[in-house]
Amino acid sequence: MKSVLTLTALVTALAIATPAMAQDAGDFPTRPIRYVLNASPGGGTDIMARKLQQALEKEFGQPIVIDNKPGGQSAAQLADLTSAKPDGYTIGSVTNSHIGAFHQTLTQYNIDSVDWVAELLSEPYVLAVPASSAIKSLDDIVEQLESGGKPLVIGGFTRGSGGHVTWEMFAEIARLKPQTSRWVPYDSVGDSVVAALGGHVDGVVAYTDLVRKHVEAGTLRVIAVLAKERLQALPDAPTFAEQGYALDDGWQQFRGVIAPKGVPMPIKQRIAAAFENALQSPEMVQYMEEAALVNSFKEPEEFTSYVRDQDRVTAEWLKRLGIGG
Repeated sequence: MKSVLTLTALVTALAIATPAMAQDAGDFPTRPIRYVLNASPGGGTDIMARKLQQALEKEFGQPIVIDNKPGGQSAAQLADLTSAKPDGYTIGSVTNSHIGAFHQTLTQYNIDSVDWVAELLSEPYVLAVPASSAIKSLDDIVEQLESGGKPLVIGGFTRGSGGHVTWEMFAEIARLKPQTSRWVPYDSVGDSVVAALGGHVDGVVAYTDLVRKHVEAGTLRVIAVLAKERLQALPDAPTFAEQGYALDDGWQQFRGVIAPKGVPMPIKQRIAAAFENALQSPEMVQYMEEAALVNSFKEPEEFTSYVRDQDRVTAEWLKRLGIGG
């Protein structure tokens, strides 16, 4: 009797598992995929997603629906993602700023709250000021603040984000007193660039693709780039090290893809492969060249391992700087 029950249970289990197994085997996707962004329209994450959209639709043979949810410094996006079914039909944008937020404003989440599907690109941080600013170099900042000048207001993404840590790294190396500068967080880096253009902040830590057109238009000036060498897209902008401030140039912003926790590995691999191929499309190659982005693709397992290391480093920096959660 026991063996009959066991056989019946096995047959039932196989019947239930068959649809998932079939999907894992390669019929994914069979309907549109929703791509939930943590940024406002026009921001770097949004621009990249829309550049990828057409190539991804060719790869998947299904529409990619972009859904912007910038509220609460990624809280709105994560609430959406973590409540969605882990079937691969909801994916999201991610940057290392999410990791910083997990230790600060989004402590209800951590790196294990989602699946890490693929790293796509990496990019250096740039420090920019309005073109009308008297600041033309990092030494100008130090001199202004050491002489008792007006405290600087610096804008960027959420407190504890990669951009914020970049500023704090510089402040530490330059031995700036804490009261001489203030970080103002925005819902997206694009929003902080707009604030700099409007004179609401004295400077902004952003990315090449968000400031380049404003530099070319003569409304912003990049005074430092966190990279080993000058960027082709911003040849007149010196690096931090070039000016005598040796920040860790390995501290780079990454852009990647996450999904609700529990997506089957074969589906994650299918999604990652589609993004890897989309990165090689002519439009994306041109976009990466223009925006000084680096193809740093990592598949699920490698990306997850990398994120765990970044989480550790981020926690150490935040604690060291007195802003850790």
